Amino acid sequence: MLEFIPLLDKNSKVPLYVQLYQYIKQKIEEDKIPEGSILPSIRYLSGQLRVSKNTVEGAYQQLIAEGYVASTARIGLKVLPLEKTTLSAPLQKQTKKTK
Repeated sequence: MLEFIPLLDKNSKVPLYVQLYQYIKQKIEEDKIPEGSILPSIRYLSGQLRVSKNTVEGAYQQLIAEGYVASTARIGLKVLPLEKTTLSAPLQKQTKKTK
């Protein structure tokens, strides 16, 4: 099972579920949680982090809404492939200098 331990600041003005969501999202984008990985269950992660199940569920729901993970029956939350943003082609030289 995938293990990760985010540092959540209970004194922060940012809600815990947002901190957790941002942490997981960043790890997915950095490929530290690779495509196809199964995230820990809500119950397991809430126990490990000593936070409410609602906190973990809120973070997971945001990840689902933004397309980072998908819920798979009897498996859990699976990390989806990231959509590669296409960069515009390098700017071509506008015009050659004329004499």
